[in-house]
Amino acid sequence: MTRILPFEQNRAASPRAIAGSLLLALSAFGCAAADDAALESPVQSPLAAEAAPASAAQTAPPALAECDDVYELRSHGATADSPYMVPAGSEIHPQVLLDAPWGSEKVQAIRWKPITDNKKVIHHWILYAGSMGMLTGWSPGDEDPPFPPEVGMDLPTGPRSLRFDMHYYNKTGTEAQPDRSGVEVCVVKGKNLRKYSAGIAGGLAGFSSVLAPANKRGHAVTGTCNVRTTQPVRFLTASPHAHRFARHMKFTLKKASGQEIVMHDMPFQFGEQGSYPLDPPQLIETGDVITTTCTYDNDTNKNITFGESTDNEMCFNFAIYYPKGAFSCGGGFGGLGGRSR
Repeated sequence: MTRILPFEQNRAASPRAIAGSLLLALSAFGCAAADDAALESPVQSPLAAEAAPASAAQTAPPALAECDDVYELRSHGATADSPYMVPAGSEIHPQVLLDAPWGSEKVQAIRWKPITDNKKVIHHWILYAGSMGMLTGWSPGDEDPPFPPEVGMDLPTGPRSLRFDMHYYNKTGTEAQPDRSGVEVCVVKGKNLRKYSAGIAGGLAGFSSVLAPANKRGHAVTGTCNVRTTQPVRFLTASPHAHRFARHMKFTLKKASGQEIVMHDMPFQFGEQGSYPLDPPQLIETGDVITTTCTYDNDTNKNITFGESTDNEMCFNFAIYYPKGAFSCGGGFGGLGGRSR
């Protein structure tokens, strides 16, 4: 069965609200808070929301055999006849509050499939469980793999329990651009609920520092996380995120025993980001140390600092893990504040 979500509210986020959303996500991952001034960026008011008609369900792709339901969530309630319009010359961060289309029923996501409509303007989006915790997100080239057979992700219930945070970049555009991006979620329920609930661990190396110094190539920023767990944890994926100056991302695990494991070590391109399955999933325990390293090339005369804008930079690495809530990170996953070498 495929259903379309009724979108309840569409509002513009203030710069401080954007910062608060990101910091809240980091807090949910076990990361320490930091000065949110580094996240401030100009925001313009988006257009009013429009409800998606039920007839849109006819265009949704067929459900996988293991799905009990498939829900298509479109940002801003956009339809083929009424897309969301991103103003010319703007960079905006509209937010949308959503009713859970499954009502009060307990469900688990077992697959997320991004719906990417207009790549000219969509920078990234994040779907949150209300004001707490990240559920999934998308940036160019990204698509989360399905969860293993014993793992699902618990979803919130009730009205206004979901929140889409969108980031559109049309600063160089001379015309408004339409967008109907969103996500398709495959869920299970009842007797098909899975044994383990997954969470997302994430953090960064370098928060308010200069990530890409002017006229410098091969500049690396690193950060470390001192792991604490309440029970053994399995990391399922690595998902690096940065912007246009990043060239390489590395994600390593040093076990308390001294063993070193490279979980991700690949060139990075802004338009080809992804979620990379760890094969096999990595066992994470108290005493382990996780290190994130981002490397940048900057041939301009301007220092590039951390920020939400496409014109700024980031150094993130996210990981889907289970069981949810068993992982925390002293000092921030990937290192809060970072250091350069």
